Amino acid sequence: MSTDTTQRLLRLSISFYRNPDKTGAEAYEFATNTRAVQAAKINAKHGIYAYVQYFSPESTRGAIEGMNKRLNRGWVVDDHDMTVEFYFRSFEELNKVTNDPDFQALQAKEEPYVNRKNTVVSLGWVETYVENGKVVNIRDDKSTFGTWEESSDISTAMPRQGGGSGSA
Repeated sequence: MSTDTTQRLLRLSISFYRNPDKTGAEAYEFATNTRAVQAAKINAKHGIYAYVQYFSPESTRGAIEGMNKRLNRGWVVDDHDMTVEFYFRSFEELNKVTNDPDFQALQAKEEPYVNRKNTVVSLGWVETYVENGKVVNIRDDKSTFGTWEESSDISTAMPRQGGGSGSA
């Protein structure tokens, strides 16, 4: 990528259902006051650009289903209860998180709250064009992000030899 190109930001998104034995409130309490607090510290320690938890209870899904019906969009509304997103530049950062003993212990703590069946995972890159109400990453009426070839080549984000492996 040229020096005038905005650096690519990868996003790993993991969507899952809560354990049906837990209420939405119980799962939310754990996610916000245990998981988020501990995960934030671990992710920051290892250089993750951003860590986000996204909640989608029945009330919000119902609102979007109503919009879908009204606008005749034909959308498939994702019915997962929660999504966790990791934003990073290199898999080395993500691997440091997943190999961290504190992160592994945190994942064990979340087991009573999540249902891993039908978990959906996606990986892609983020291109931000409006931030804090201002247009960003556009110069001379063109995006400052790399070309399709540059952006879609994730080999540049893979760990160097000996960089370890792991999964979120």
